[in-house]
Amino acid sequence: MNKEDRLSVVGTLEQTRIKTEMAQATALSGIWEAIARHEETARRTVLLTFLYLFPVLVAMQPIIDPDIWWHLRTGQWIIEHGTVPIIDPFSSYGAGKPWIAYSWLFEVLVYGLHQAFGLVGIILYTVVCSLLITAALYALIRKLVSHFPSEIALTAASLCAIAPLLNPRPWLLTILFFTIEMNLLLTARQSGDTRRLLLLPPLFALWANIHIQFIYGLFVLGLVTIEPIIDRILGRSSCASEEKTLPFNRMLLITAVCIVATLATPYHFFLFRAIIELITQTGAFQYISELTAPSFRVLPDWFVLALTLSAVFSLGWRRETRPFPLLLLATGTFLAFRARRDVWFAIVAAVTLIAMSRSNGTVVTADRFALTRVRTLFIAGAVVTALVLIARTRHISGPDLQSALAKKFPAAAVAVVKERGFTGPLYNHFDWGGYFIWRLPHLPVSMDGRTNVHGDERIDRSIATWAGKNGWASDSELTNARLVIAGVNQALASLLRLDSRFELVYEDKIAAVFVARSSTGKSLIAPTH
Repeated sequence: MNKEDRLSVVGTLEQTRIKTEMAQATALSGIWEAIARHEETARRTVLLTFLYLFPVLVAMQPIIDPDIWWHLRTGQWIIEHGTVPIIDPFSSYGAGKPWIAYSWLFEVLVYGLHQAFGLVGIILYTVVCSLLITAALYALIRKLVSHFPSEIALTAASLCAIAPLLNPRPWLLTILFFTIEMNLLLTARQSGDTRRLLLLPPLFALWANIHIQFIYGLFVLGLVTIEPIIDRILGRSSCASEEKTLPFNRMLLITAVCIVATLATPYHFFLFRAIIELITQTGAFQYISELTAPSFRVLPDWFVLALTLSAVFSLGWRRETRPFPLLLLATGTFLAFRARRDVWFAIVAAVTLIAMSRSNGTVVTADRFALTRVRTLFIAGAVVTALVLIARTRHISGPDLQSALAKKFPAAAVAVVKERGFTGPLYNHFDWGGYFIWRLPHLPVSMDGRTNVHGDERIDRSIATWAGKNGWASDSELTNARLVIAGVNQALASLLRLDSRFELVYEDKIAAVFVARSSTGKSLIAPTH
């Protein structure tokens, strides 16, 4: 082999070696890229799982809500009588007076769950609703933002803000339905296609039977409907905007059909009379904690403020803003800072506007995370598994929940009243009225959380009496009472210990039971054996 042949062979071998090394490097690079992709997918799947676990951790707690009990009793009453109540069957003051159980379908639902699973059923309702709210919020934000970190951040901030509301109340379904409504309206405004809005009438028909706050949903629908009129008054056009103004005539028809759909309840148009009663009853905002303004002594209140300010900034950053987003945020801000019960309205509005501003901008690079069937099943399986573990860790079982309940409510005092056969009239505090409606159905309560039954004046008088304020001894309801169940640390309990008209017959760490004496000093209620 001559020199040229040897050089040619060496060159060929060198080229082969280089190609082999390049192929190996490419293969290794592909492997590392695949590993990196799988690692990122795993991280994002785990992050989504934790997102859904957060509301579960908040919702899976012992039951301390004071109003769930009269809801349960109402559901039981409806099932037993096969109809809804039209007069109040639970209080001495409301006997014979009109009363509208505007959340009757919710009450039947939670009573059915209680019958099937006991107290665990009530927690199950809260957990399932919390998960559905999370899914609805995430779907709404995901539709507007194609950036996974932003989707997670906005959804998590929303959940932190509404965490105090994750209680067994009908407003959980209101939050869910409102989020679905916003999703449908935004889809229509972006595409100009109103066909999906045909889902709104059946949504409102269901909503009106579950919670009276369906009126908020009708209000938002009305804002979308009158937007063209506002544009015309302001001399503005929506052609330059990515948000389309929907045809007035078509939206007016849809709104009218939705209003008619809300009449598909056992109470029909009388339901709106209850709405007027609640709107005009402003005294409750002074003493019911859920109706008071945010105090900014807890972290969720600061999330509400941060999201609201971020939404204001987002609107200010946009070159053009349609009337609907402005009116939506203004309404939500008013409701949220008037009563913490309504912060969900501001939160859904705020995150929607923040997400819309990010979707319209060019700063954020698209980073979509596909929710495949495998990933969805993994997240669902992980959440269910975590549910079981959390339930065991927190002792979420019938006996444990009953034990926790006895530390918050006068369960032992109720047992004594039943055992000794004490009779009414019963005088009780506002906070325990719902519990007595549930546990002492044979004793009409003097006061409970149904503010539309009792009115501002009676509630003010009751709270003043329980606080031992001037004139407490002459309260006619207390004077006529034969049975008083009081919290041991309440002012009235201390006063009744010194009151010759009443005798202390039972006391524990939670409650004290008093019975009335006759003019001779003997108890008016003889215990039964």
